[in-house]
Amino acid sequence: MQKKIDISTHGDHLIQVAIQRPDEHSAWALTVLVRPSAAAAWSDPWVDTQRTYFTCFDALAAGKQQGARMIEARRAATVPGDDETP
Repeated sequence: MQKKIDISTHGDHLIQVAIQRPDEHSAWALTVLVRPSAAAAWSDPWVDTQRTYFTCFDALAAGKQQGARMIEARRAATVPGDDETP
């Protein structure tokens, strides 16, 4: 089993990307977690079950992009929208 974990920042959030594969001939699988830097709890994991990645660099780049999308979705969910009634 090969496994690599990368933790990076995106604004005021952390992104954890875990990539793993059972052997050197298998494709990389991807799991992503995000959290605010000051918080203790990570998000529920996002697991990519649809794609496989030929290199660990491809998987890592895709994981960071997914983490950024997750953070933006969290921000959008916490910002009041136009659907509020006066």
